[in-house]
Parts: sequence; structure tokens; C-alpha cells
Amino acid sequence: MRGVRCVSFETARCVDSQLLASLMVMSDFFSYRHVHRYPKDLELIREVSLEDLSSWLAEHFEGLPQIQERVRDLTELRDILSPIFNEMRDGDEVWVCQSQRRAPLFGHEGVALVRVGRPVLYVRVIQY
Repeated sequence: MRGVRCVSFETARCVDSQLLASLMVMSDFFSYRHVHRYPKDLELIREVSLEDLSSWLAEHFEGLPQIQERVRDLTELRDILSPIFNEMRDGDEVWVCQSQRRAPLFGHEGVALVRVGRPVLYVRVIQY
């Protein structure tokens, strides 16, 4: 229930009920502010499987064993990223992405649900 308290009434109007339920599951890992619908200015890096995504996250969180343990568990990782996996349709892909503009202490990396070559949902994982 922690995640629900974080969502303001103004924000809740922008988020459908299925996405809101997904955000509750991932609230201890990411907040609703990390999820963006129809993001712009993203560079798609590579398509990934759940296993690839687990490895990518574990590499980024090297030295943080509690986080690494959670992202290595594929069932938990799927729950953490439930906004993406709950919205997947036939033909959709999961991609690792980054902001098009990057500089020291500026930019971000994350995971996107890509439909027909365009990101439709993005979870920002790392903010520089």
C-alpha cells in the first residue's frame, strides 16, 4: 500500500488502473515517477530478454548484493517491471534504452516496452 500513498490525485488521473496496480508491486524498487508513457528523446540500445535484462541490471548494481539478488530472481524481476510486462502484446519487445542527451551527471538509462519500433512505456532505472 506504500506505493498508493505516493500517487497524488493529479497523477492518478494520468495512470490507468492496471498500471497503477503494477506500480504498487514495484513501489519498493522504483517509484511512479520512474514510469513514462510514450517517452520522447530515447535512444534504443538493444532488445533484451528477461535473462539479458537481469544481467544488465546486476552489472549496473554491482557491489549492492541485496539489489543484485532481487534482479537475479527472474520472477521477482518480472514483478518489479510489471508495468512493462503487464502491457505486452504479441509482437512487442523489451529494450534497454538511454536518453539521447547525455553528459556528466545528466541523462538516464532504463527499460522500455517497444511496440512497432516505438517506445510506449519506459521505466527509468538509472539517473545520472
